[in-house]
Amino acid sequence: MANRKLDMGKAWTQTTALIGANKDTISAIAGLFIFLPSFAAALFVPEIANPPQPAPQPGADPQVAMQATLDQLTAMYADNWALFLAITIAGFVGSMSLLALLTDRGNPTVGEALGKGLKSIPSYIAAQILCGLAAGLVIGLPLGLVGAFAPPAVTVLVSLLLVVLAIYLVIKFSLIAPVIAIDEVRNPFTAIARSWQLTKGNSLRIFAFLVLLFVVIVIIGALVQGVLTLILSAFGGSVASIGTGIVGALVNAVVTVIFLVVIAAVHRQLAGASPERLAETFE
Repeated sequence: MANRKLDMGKAWTQTTALIGANKDTISAIAGLFIFLPSFAAALFVPEIANPPQPAPQPGADPQVAMQATLDQLTAMYADNWALFLAITIAGFVGSMSLLALLTDRGNPTVGEALGKGLKSIPSYIAAQILCGLAAGLVIGLPLGLVGAFAPPAVTVLVSLLLVVLAIYLVIKFSLIAPVIAIDEVRNPFTAIARSWQLTKGNSLRIFAFLVLLFVVIVIIGALVQGVLTLILSAFGGSVASIGTGIVGALVNAVVTVIFLVVIAAVHRQLAGASPERLAETFE
C-alpha cells in the first residue's frame, strides 16, 4: 500500500485547528514546561541570551578568538549543568505531553497528557540515543576518516554530501516523538522504523514545509523579540533583565509549540485516523 502524500496546506490548517481546539491545555503545558524553565534560565544564567564575546585584539588569530569563546561557553555550561539538565528534562516532558495531548483518541486532560508524556520519556531518550549512534557511524566516522587522510578539496566535498545526508536523517527521524507519544509505541526500534516508514516518499515535502515554517516563524519571532528587547532595554536594571527574560521565554515557547503541533499534524496526516476514531465514524 502506497504511503499518503503530505499536503502542506492541509497540514498547516490542521495545525491551526489543533492549537485553537486545545489552546487552554496547550498553554498550561507549554507555560509549565517550556516558558518557565526558559525564563528561569534567562534569570539565573543571563549569559545564555548574551553569550560572552571576547574583546577584539588587533592582529589576533580568529581561531584563537573562536576557541576562547568556546572555552567560555563550555565553562558556562559546566558551571550550570544541573540547571541545564533540569531544563532539558522539563522540555522532554513538556514536548511529549503536548504531543500526547494532540491524539485523536478522545480529549485527554492535562493530567492524562502529562502521564502519557512521562511514560514515553524513556522510549524517546532511547530512540534519540540510537539515532545519535547511527548518525555517528554514518556521518561522524566517514567525516573523521576523510578529514584525516583526504586532501582539503575532497574533505569539503564529502562534508557537503554528509550535511545533505544529515538533513535527510533528521527528516526521516522527525516523527519519532509523535509515534511514541501519540501512537504509544514504546519500543524505540519500532518507533524509529515507523517514523522512517511514514516519511517514505514525503521527505522532500516535509523538509520544504519545515524550512518554510522555520524561515517565517523564526524570523517573525526574532523581529518581535528584538523590538521588545530594545524597548525594555531603555528601562535598564532589573526591569530590562526580567522583561527581556519574559520576552525571550515567551517567543521560545510559542515557536516550540508551533513546531510541535506541526509535527503532530504531519504525523496525523501521514498515519491516518486511529482505529478508535474510524470506529467512532461508523457508529
